[in-house]
Formats: sequence, C-alpha cells, structure tokens
Amino acid sequence: MIIVIEGGDQAGKKTQSQLLANALRKRKIKVKVFSFPDYSTPIGKEIKKYLSGKRKLPVQVVHCLLAANRWEKLKEIKDAISKNSVLIMNRYYQSNLVYGLVNGMKLDWLENLDVGLPKADLVILLDVTPKQSFNRKKTKRDQFEKNREFSKKISRAYRLLARKKHWKIINASGSKIQVHQEILKVFAKKIGI
Repeated sequence: MIIVIEGGDQAGKKTQSQLLANALRKRKIKVKVFSFPDYSTPIGKEIKKYLSGKRKLPVQVVHCLLAANRWEKLKEIKDAISKNSVLIMNRYYQSNLVYGLVNGMKLDWLENLDVGLPKADLVILLDVTPKQSFNRKKTKRDQFEKNREFSKKISRAYRLLARKKHWKIINASGSKIQVHQEILKVFAKKIGI
C-alpha cells in the first residue's frame, strides 16, 4: 500500500509522515518512508541547485527532473513494496501535478511523466493557508516558498486537484497531534479497521 502525504510548503508533511510511520510500526506494520524530491540522488542534486537559485532551467525541464527523481528511486520503491506492507511518501507525483499546473503546464503532459510508477492507494492533502505556511517558516525558504502569490496559487491548485482526484483533505492548521489523529482515522477507514 502506498500512502502519499501531500501539501504546500510547511504543511507538516515530514512531521506527519514520521508520526504515521511510528504509529504503524507500533502496530507491527512494516513501513518505509520516502521523501521527494530526494536530494541525495544525482538528479536530486540538480533539483536542489534549481530550488536554491543556483541554476536556471525552463519549467518543463524542472518538471521532467522532478519526475526523473522519482524514476531514480523506482527500484528502491519496488523493493520496499515487496518487503513492506505500507510505503509512506512525503510528496510523490501529485505535487508535480499541482506545481506544474500552476506553472502553466497541461495536466495530461504532467501525468504522462509518471506513467509506470507505482500508483498511490491513498493521498492525504494537509491543507494549510499560505499565511500559516509563512508563519511556520520565515527564513531559508527556496524560490517557490518565497513567493506569497505563488503559494496562494499552489494552495488553490492543491484543493482543486484534491477534489477532482478524490484525495482526502485534512485541515492541518491544528496541533501536530490533532492532525495525526485525523490521518489515523483516514488510514483506518481506508484499510477497513
């Protein structure tokens, strides 16, 4: 099973991915967590240069690199699927769809970049306002995170795509524990417990 934790910048994706992984491990469920972009890979390093403003690239190339970063991890993802019950993705191909749409790309083109990758069984959108995002992290923001207007567009695009694709939307403005409890409810409902 693949669970994706999505959301705009500073929505709590990393925190909630770890909390969910820990909760499942306590229940003796095997878990593997992936985070995208994965900056440890060769392509991930190029993405990091772009996001930090050290490299200029056309948006089409950026979205191809983001997809290629997931393809770099395909063997590891498949290995984890064969060994683990649950994979938790701190972002996956869904974020490329959202950011790509805001960058003026076509949804079909973006979706085709990831055809062949294992699909998500459950996508959870951690929904926070751009204002909340900026209040959570004020320094060391990458070039996407610095632009408030862009953040507003991302937030709207996430909500729109979440409704269209039937993702589960969780209000992530509460405490870490409140959000975690909501995620556990969604997960339990998905697997029927």
